[in-house]
Amino acid sequence: MNEEFTIGQVAEKTGLPIHTIRYYEKEGILPFIKRNESGRRIFEYEDIQWINLLNCLRDTGMPIAQLKDYADLTLQGDPTGEKRLEILKKQKEKIEEQVNILKSHIELLNLKMEWYPRLKKENIQFDHAVKAWLKDGKLPPEQ
Repeated sequence: MNEEFTIGQVAEKTGLPIHTIRYYEKEGILPFIKRNESGRRIFEYEDIQWINLLNCLRDTGMPIAQLKDYADLTLQGDPTGEKRLEILKKQKEKIEEQVNILKSHIELLNLKMEWYPRLKKENIQFDHAVKAWLKDGKLPPEQ
């Protein structure tokens, strides 16, 4: 017999609130959850792995409706493998686009952070530096 977990234990292991796990089950995103004689949810290790995948996809911005589609395809088995792979590939592409945008933001922040020591060292007024940067994208020439 596989090890069984309560919803509280699953919440602790996955980092999801209990109400989110219940919501996912209600929406059909957790189709494999069993219940005991008294109606309590029984989770197995595989359920936790599935929840971790859903959590990953959700954290990357996948909408609930698309999570449900993915779960529905999973229930249909092997014939839907290509469709599921395509969903994952598209989600990965979206994440890579976001990462590239964030990297460019980091570059701009780093550039701006380099200014402050130079402005202080060269006694350049901040407003003057900002106006120069807005005009031509550069700091005033070193003095």
